[in-house]
Amino acid sequence: MKIVLLVILLFTSVNIFAQSGPPDDPITPQEWLKNMNYGSWWLFTPPNENDNWIMTDNYSSKMLDSLQALGINGGRLHWQAANDFDETLHIPQYIIDFYDGIIDDMMERKMSVCLQVHFADKEMTEEVKQRTFNGWRQVCEAFKNKSHYLAMCPMIEFHGWDDYYVVDGDTVWSTDAEYDENVKSDSLNWLYDSLTVIFRESNPDRIISFKPWGSARKAEFETLALPFGNDPGFDSDDPKYYMVSFSGSYGMGEWWRWEPNMDAGELKMIKEQTMRAGLSETKDAGIHHAINWREQTGIQFWCDHWDPAYWKRYGQGDEEQWSIEQNLAYIKFFTDTLKAIGSAGAGMQTCKYWNDKKDDLIRLGDSFFKDVAEFDTMSVEMMKLLKSMADDTSTAVLKIHDSPRIKVYPNPATDYIMLNLPENAKCYLYDINGKLILKTTGNIVELSRVKPGIYLVCGINNNGEVLGVSKVVVK
Repeated sequence: MKIVLLVILLFTSVNIFAQSGPPDDPITPQEWLKNMNYGSWWLFTPPNENDNWIMTDNYSSKMLDSLQALGINGGRLHWQAANDFDETLHIPQYIIDFYDGIIDDMMERKMSVCLQVHFADKEMTEEVKQRTFNGWRQVCEAFKNKSHYLAMCPMIEFHGWDDYYVVDGDTVWSTDAEYDENVKSDSLNWLYDSLTVIFRESNPDRIISFKPWGSARKAEFETLALPFGNDPGFDSDDPKYYMVSFSGSYGMGEWWRWEPNMDAGELKMIKEQTMRAGLSETKDAGIHHAINWREQTGIQFWCDHWDPAYWKRYGQGDEEQWSIEQNLAYIKFFTDTLKAIGSAGAGMQTCKYWNDKKDDLIRLGDSFFKDVAEFDTMSVEMMKLLKSMADDTSTAVLKIHDSPRIKVYPNPATDYIMLNLPENAKCYLYDINGKLILKTTGNIVELSRVKPGIYLVCGINNNGEVLGVSKVVVK
């Protein structure tokens, strides 16, 4: 009898600890994004690694608690795995275990995290291609039982391969100009297609995220040949296990011209440039393009980094070096914009702010930055800003006001509203008595001179046709 009971107990204990799948139900990208709130960007160095690249964090679980206190509940876990392979072109188990522990800490805190694993260098040789497949299969298998709040992205180096391409599954080398863009996009899509098949073998209902080729800030999602791998997790009517991402900090227009109380017209131009990834008003790119693409496809997008100080620490000249005030204004505008449109962004690169010796945010005296004292001040002010945004319950949930043919966001609004009007369409703002308050063109309407109240937004095209009318509350 004792033997039988012992066998039963052993059998039961084995089944308890032999987890057969994630501990929670699948979630949609919308749920994943909402849970993130504001996001961080993590880059860690595994133990016994010889990589001395400076932009790395020294991990501590206390870091996650400090971030959550700032309203940061997830983000981008960027694993630069290109140099993490042994002679058999596989990832050593101790490195897998290192990331396994970090992910467990994040999932314990119910963070929305996208693991972006970067396998490929700029030269897509046969060896690099093989290690990409081997490593991705290892990662997918190793983390298949994690919470569904872990999304995954097989991040290919999006700046471009140097003369190496994948054509019909074979790696070829060419300096022919005709290979430059089209074949590079085809190569990326072939790899994404193959990697999606591997992913779905062990992660049938986990969110997978993809990043487009070229300058990711343009959000050229249409270059992705979705869906990949005849993915059973993709439903054209409800693509609930798919996301795409872009970058939000590359050359964002002329934000260095921003200053407090600047002319409303100039401020509008700067914000519109930022929304279009710093490109001409005639070019549909950046967040503007991402919004339109999402409406056409139903696929959610997010920004996998927006931290301005990372790209603007030096600049091309004195006018390119953003001041502390400019950085903070950019952060507020960009993060509010993402939240207003139902998206999210992984911004603050934690390594710049984490003091591993004190187990606290704010790493003072980091020699990586040109002006250490100024950066220390920037760090403190950025923490204050994020904390105030996290504590501001009035903007914790911003809703998009829907109309059959026009959308207005944020709503309620304070400083500006954004519209989804076609190019050159006119916007008219009326008060509840029918009085015309302002008339403008473009998809960003400044409200700095508009008194609090309830208004009607009317969009009209070049033919004089009414595109739609929506109500907006100005606070």
